[in-house]
Amino acid sequence: MDLKEAKAELREKSRPYQTYSYYLIIPIFIILVFLLSLVGYNKGTFGTIVFVFVIFAHVWASKLDLVRKRKHVAPILMYVTQGLGVVLMVLLVTEVSAGGTGNIALGLSSLILLPIEIIAIVFFFISANDIKKAYPTMKEDAKAARLEYQELRRSK
Repeated sequence: MDLKEAKAELREKSRPYQTYSYYLIIPIFIILVFLLSLVGYNKGTFGTIVFVFVIFAHVWASKLDLVRKRKHVAPILMYVTQGLGVVLMVLLVTEVSAGGTGNIALGLSSLILLPIEIIAIVFFFISANDIKKAYPTMKEDAKAARLEYQELRRSK
């Protein structure tokens, strides 16, 4: 086996474990962002970071053939929340520029976006469990492929 084939095998065999890790880390990070916002620490970049990780996880999960189709539900729900968030921010800016306080738009966004994100969190955990069931030896396979790739790389 040459180095190129070993790298492709490493990528293929480590994909389930990487996707599983992302499907566990993303909901934990979302919960952490919720908790930080409750104590008053609010950084706008956290949402962008989560969104980028969701895109990566969704792309990697789409390449896992043994996992059920519901692996797409959580990322799609996160895409919906991001889209609705943009629309609700436009409503907020419109309301404030018209002389309002913005409370209606903020209340509406809380009533709509929070339940969708909670459902997405649940589906991330369900999908992570599906990945674990479909690839029970994913961690060992990824380690073995990584060791094989590193040995080939050192030998050349």
